[in-house]
Amino acid sequence: MWLGEKGTIKGVKFRRKGSQEFTAHAPLTIVCDGCCSNLRRYLCNPKVEIPSCFVGLILEDCQLPYANHAHVILGDPSLVSFYPIDSREICCLVDVPGRQVPSISSGEWLTTWKQRWHPSRIIFQVPPELYTAFLVAIDKGNIKAMPTRSMPATAYHTPGALLMGDAVNMRHPITGGGMVVALSDVVALRNLPRPLRNLNDVPALFKYLESFYTLRKVSSLCWSFELLKSHIGELKGN
Repeated sequence: MWLGEKGTIKGVKFRRKGSQEFTAHAPLTIVCDGCCSNLRRYLCNPKVEIPSCFVGLILEDCQLPYANHAHVILGDPSLVSFYPIDSREICCLVDVPGRQVPSISSGEWLTTWKQRWHPSRIIFQVPPELYTAFLVAIDKGNIKAMPTRSMPATAYHTPGALLMGDAVNMRHPITGGGMVVALSDVVALRNLPRPLRNLNDVPALFKYLESFYTLRKVSSLCWSFELLKSHIGELKGN
């Protein structure tokens, strides 16, 4: 990011691999580089939390109870989601509380998993149609993990720049709201500068865009799901 006079973002400076530094000028720089944004620190005070990790595995040759729909299981001890990725495979994501997942390569996670999800418990939580494929996938051990992230929207009102999507705030991915929110940001932004005849008039552009962070709202479904999840956590803790 290239900071100009009076705290105004004038564009970006970048360097291609093995080349000199370049400067790109623009009246508005939109930062939308996702959950691992390297640029958000210039435009907000990021407070990223990692409440849990997603552990993923692929179920083969099985069908969901409701075809072509994602399924979320409010399980004990973890939330589990299932969704189809092709005609014969279903992706399963397990929400494992904590910042770190036990080692997958060493087999530590598999041992922990089987202790937590003993068949006598899981059979009453996973849809019967998926039970066999679920256990087969665990035994195969082709498991991957990634941290989940959440971050409140605390962007600064900075002339010449805007944050969008996961770069400005994140919610638990179990809601499936990341792309929805990013597209909603586009909708919120598209009409704001229309009254302007000259986008190079940065003070006027800033005036029209300063309401953007107020207008952008996460869908009520996402927030309702987050609220439900927090209540479930409170109930488990009591």
